Amino acid sequence: MIAGSPMPVAANDHPHRALHVLTLTPFYPTEQDDAQGCFVAEPLPAIEQQGTVNTVLAVSPFYRSNPTRNTSAPSAEWIRFPSFPGGWGLPSSGAFLFARIVHKARQIHALAPIHVIHAHAAMPCGHAAQLLGRELGIPFVVTVHGLDAFSTKQVSGYAGEWCKRISRMVYRSAKSVICVSEKVRDQVLEG
Repeated sequence: MIAGSPMPVAANDHPHRALHVLTLTPFYPTEQDDAQGCFVAEPLPAIEQQGTVNTVLAVSPFYRSNPTRNTSAPSAEWIRFPSFPGGWGLPSSGAFLFARIVHKARQIHALAPIHVIHAHAAMPCGHAAQLLGRELGIPFVVTVHGLDAFSTKQVSGYAGEWCKRISRMVYRSAKSVICVSEKVRDQVLEG
């Protein structure tokens, strides 16, 4: 949801706020692990002070333990989505995530138009962002943090090739691809 607010805020409620960002991330602090995704959560209050509305959907596949909201982190809605565990689950996880959140994204967009979708990692969030962007006519950007740049090497065989195709499609479709280091950038460009 919007950092510091339990519900999305309509654009006319905050006329000085020009940009509404929908963030999709598998990395976000939980009560079990307050460091997980702190790099996503911590900048949100400062970004909001600059006049940006942030709606955060933190995502987790159903086979992982149910995350408990961290009350010290900016507000986010946890979304659990169907996915197959292991290498075979990764290439299809973005499509499953999209199917799980498309209705919610439409509702958010109707309340306060989303200007950009910010996805953390190509899979599953980048793939879901690409599908959402096409569905709603919204541009998306992808941030690649590290291990997610190497996902195409972690999965072998047919599933690995499928991961490569999806990652390439996501990177080519994104308005921008943000890499956290030169090494990550080189890996993305190599793939």
